[in-house]
Amino acid sequence: MTAPTAPRTGALDADVLVHRDDFTLQAAVQVPPGGRLAVLGPNGSGKSTLLSALAGLVALDGGRISLDERELERAGGLRLRPEQRGVALLDQKPRLFPHLSVAQNIAFAPRARGVARGEARRIAIDWLDRLGLAGRGDERPHRLSGGQQQRVAIARALAAEPALVLLDEPFAALDAESAPAVRRMLSDQLSARGVSSILVTHDLADAWQLADDCMVLDHGRVLERAAPAELVASPRHPFTARLAGFDVVSGVWSGVALELGDGSALPGGPEGQLAAGDHAFAVLAPSAAEVRPDGAYRMRVDAVSAHAGVMRVEHRSGLTAVVPDEEIRSRSALPRVGEVVTVLVPPLAVRRAPDASGR
Repeated sequence: MTAPTAPRTGALDADVLVHRDDFTLQAAVQVPPGGRLAVLGPNGSGKSTLLSALAGLVALDGGRISLDERELERAGGLRLRPEQRGVALLDQKPRLFPHLSVAQNIAFAPRARGVARGEARRIAIDWLDRLGLAGRGDERPHRLSGGQQQRVAIARALAAEPALVLLDEPFAALDAESAPAVRRMLSDQLSARGVSSILVTHDLADAWQLADDCMVLDHGRVLERAAPAELVASPRHPFTARLAGFDVVSGVWSGVALELGDGSALPGGPEGQLAAGDHAFAVLAPSAAEVRPDGAYRMRVDAVSAHAGVMRVEHRSGLTAVVPDEEIRSRSALPRVGEVVTVLVPPLAVRRAPDASGR
């Protein structure tokens, strides 16, 4: 089996400024040689625009992009075409060529680099062996499952020997059974080849497995950058906190407490720049608040949920409180929507909420 030539894995250094109709993307992105960056953020935050700019599909309005010590673009000046950049872009859809066989799809990339037909086919067959698709190279893509097609798309991207791979939610269209296998395959191949990558995802599990650094975008601005473990342990943005499974309680900072809009307030202390009247939020572990007779906060129940035998009551602010087993046993009836219950809530660290600019 012939191993493919290792690609160049130089550093990415980019200052990206792109004006869109509804927002402006402004982000500095650095990825070391062989590094893996995950980009997270709400829908419309600029994640796909960032990848499109790096790939050369969207022109810069300001800034510059260099890869492997080679300048790819300078706003108002140099701008290499996408095929000249040494960058591979892979999104949710495999986008295989339907008129080509599976092997021809993979061989397309080395052929485009000038590799002889026979050698390009050997590279494709080697990739099919790696993918667990040996013997299926002469089939058309439609004969493969969605997960198998995405594996072939990954192989085609890596067979181009890019210096940088851009991944725009590559597992989003896969079913729950095939996604883990494709995720493992991609992680293994990126590690084996040492190629740099940027992954756009809404799943912290993807970031945990496929990245060593994370960047959070909102309204075109970088709000947070940290290792995946740090984002999970102490998220500093509402989107990241929800992604990590925390409750996000929203309100207005009074100067001494977080007011929830129904005449009630939760005790807490300010963290960072925070002034009275600011829209604010606090991050709370799902099991941190409990419905208790000795609770100091009176909460109106706006929703009731049960999962894995645990009952929770929810407030419109985002506050969720667990109903302990002893509380359930002591009550004549379970809490209902509209009922007021007393809740024990630990002191909160209150932060200023991002405004419309994402800051």
